[in-house]
Amino acid sequence: MVRRARLALVAAALVALGAPCGQGARALEWYTAWVSTAYVEPLSNRTVRGNTESGRYGDSSPKESAQGLVGIPRGASPRHMEGCAADTDYDVPLPPGGRPAPEGEPPAWIALVARGGCTFKDKITNAARKRAAAVVIYNEARFGNSTVSMSHLGTGNTVVIMVGYPKGIEILEPVRRGIPVKMTIVVGTRHVQEYISGQSVVFVAIAFITMMIISLAWLIFYYIQRFLYTGSQFGNQGHRKETKKAISQLQLHTVKRGDKGLDVDVENCAVCIENYKLKDTVRILPCKHIFHRTCIDPWLLDHRTCPMCKLDVIKALGYWGDSEDALEVPIPESISGSVSVGSLSIALQEDDRNEVSELSASSTSESVLQCTSLKEDAGETTALLDVDVSNNRHGEHLSNGNSH
Repeated sequence: MVRRARLALVAAALVALGAPCGQGARALEWYTAWVSTAYVEPLSNRTVRGNTESGRYGDSSPKESAQGLVGIPRGASPRHMEGCAADTDYDVPLPPGGRPAPEGEPPAWIALVARGGCTFKDKITNAARKRAAAVVIYNEARFGNSTVSMSHLGTGNTVVIMVGYPKGIEILEPVRRGIPVKMTIVVGTRHVQEYISGQSVVFVAIAFITMMIISLAWLIFYYIQRFLYTGSQFGNQGHRKETKKAISQLQLHTVKRGDKGLDVDVENCAVCIENYKLKDTVRILPCKHIFHRTCIDPWLLDHRTCPMCKLDVIKALGYWGDSEDALEVPIPESISGSVSVGSLSIALQEDDRNEVSELSASSTSESVLQCTSLKEDAGETTALLDVDVSNNRHGEHLSNGNSH
């Protein structure tokens, strides 16, 4: 997502900068215009000439030459010089002895108007309606000698240029005094825009800032997630150590043929779903369920519970809890133990060692491990392994002696 956002911002920036494609490429190209003027000063009878590359063609203007006498809008106020009125008339001073053009022939004259008051198109259309060969628009005083690109679609084949304010006033003054001024417009130098407009700079800056904000937000989110993950890993590391320690205390047994309650040809591990084989090392959980050691150890390390009965093995062993709240582990009834009225005898066999414990009724309340339920399932795989029948008879004999 972040990469797509960056690509979109880069594309938008290229468009803002004026990437050379379609209409944007034409907007980068513009032409200057040579403006030549000539008039005779009446007092000195001296010909004043001027020739400078001070004009700039409009965007929709044909890049062609034009010439003629200069004409200005009729009227004394500055508003009249803008030539915005549709019925604007123009005064074109003629040379001494000159005669107006015959009827039906377009006059060879060029309109000189001021910028402002209306659109460029309105000014050009009004002058073209009076059959002006070209239109020269001089800029406002506050812009000095600078010129701008003019948009004036729909003005036909009328040649349009813009000149700076000083140049416009230079041409305007003799015309106002009634002196004929002849102007010639010639195509100048072709330019390719190499600067970035202020609007484009603002757009690119906004796009760049937006991209930086998105990137910064993504980095902050990424490092927060990484910090939380690292913290949880440190916490889990301590729990895993405790879990490994608890798992190591669980009873191990090597499968042998003849183990009571464990048929190696039928029984299988509930984790790997494979039958037990001779000499397989199995682990016996507090709930008396049996699994392969290599299967159950990784499972307990991740889940801590018996896969079959969901007993929390770690809590059952007394870890991560108060001694008073330790989970009481039920011990199933089997033929290796016997219960009498006055005492409870439990015989468990660990790796071929038998322990016979005799508990009196008066001491059962002080014992740490209390039996809350007796599991009566002698046929499942949770039966105790390698029960010695002779020990069972000895336990029964002891119990009968105490009952008497």
